[in-house]
Amino acid sequence: MAMLAPAVGTLLALYVGPLLFALLQSLGHAPIYRVTIFPSLVFFQRVLGAPRFWISLYYTLYYAVVPTVLATVAGVVLALLLNRTFRGRRFFSFFLRLPVVVPYLVGAAMVVALFSNGGLIARVLYAAGMIEQTGDFPRILFTSGGYGIMLAFLFKQIPFTTMVVGSVLAGVDPEYEEVARTLGASRRQTFRYVLLPRILPGVVTASILVFAFNFESYEIPYLLGATFPNTLPVEALRRFNAPDYTRRPEAMAYVVVIALVSGLLLFLYLRAYRRYERSRGGA
Repeated sequence: MAMLAPAVGTLLALYVGPLLFALLQSLGHAPIYRVTIFPSLVFFQRVLGAPRFWISLYYTLYYAVVPTVLATVAGVVLALLLNRTFRGRRFFSFFLRLPVVVPYLVGAAMVVALFSNGGLIARVLYAAGMIEQTGDFPRILFTSGGYGIMLAFLFKQIPFTTMVVGSVLAGVDPEYEEVARTLGASRRQTFRYVLLPRILPGVVTASILVFAFNFESYEIPYLLGATFPNTLPVEALRRFNAPDYTRRPEAMAYVVVIALVSGLLLFLYLRAYRRYERSRGGA
C-alpha cells in the first residue's frame, strides 16, 4: 500500500479533487463568484433544461464515437499488416509512429493547411485544372459534419491504436494461427476465432482511451468545429469564459455532466466486454 501511495495521491490531486471542486461549485457553493446558494440544483436545471444541451450532447457523441470506431478498425488492420514481414516494413512502422509524439494542436494546424478552401490540396486541384477556383473545394472544416475534427483525431489515434494492438499481437504465439490454417480454417475464420479473441483486450483498452479523449476534448472541436452546434466541452468553456462570473457554476455543471455521461458509457462498454469474455469462458 505504501508503494501505491504516490500514484494514488497524484490521481486524487489531479482528477478526483478538481472534479469534487467542480461538483461543489455546480451545486451553488462558489463564493469566489458571489454564488452562495448551496445546495441547489438550479445550474443543473439550466443545463439539462436547455435544448442546446441535448443538441451538444448528440454532436459530442457523434464526434467521439465515429473517430473511435474508425481508429479502432484502421488500427487493427494496420497492426495485422505490420505483424507480417514485407519490404519497407521498418520504414512504414517508423513513419506511422511519428504522429503519436506530435501534439494535437499541430495535427489541427496540419488539417487546416491541407484541407481548408485555400489549403494545399485545394491549390493542387486548382493548378491541375480540376476546380475553377480554390473556393470550389468542398468545405470540410468548421461545419457541423465535423470532418476536420475527425481528421485531427484520426491523425494521432490510428497510429496510437496500431501501437497498442500491435504490442498485444506481438505476444500471440503464431502457432495458433498455423494450427488453425492447417485444420482448414480460412483467413477470415482464423482472424475471428483465433486472433481476435487474443487481441481483444488491446482493442478494448485502446478504444476506451480514444473515446474518453474524444468525448472530453475541447480544443479540437473549438478550433475546427462549427460555431453552432458545439460539443459539451466547448459549451462549458464558453460559459466559463463569459463576462458574467455568476455563470461559471453553470460551466461546472457541464463538467460534472460530461464526467458522468462519459463514465457511464465506458462502464457499460466494459460491462459488455466482460460479459463477452465470460460467455467465452474467460475470467
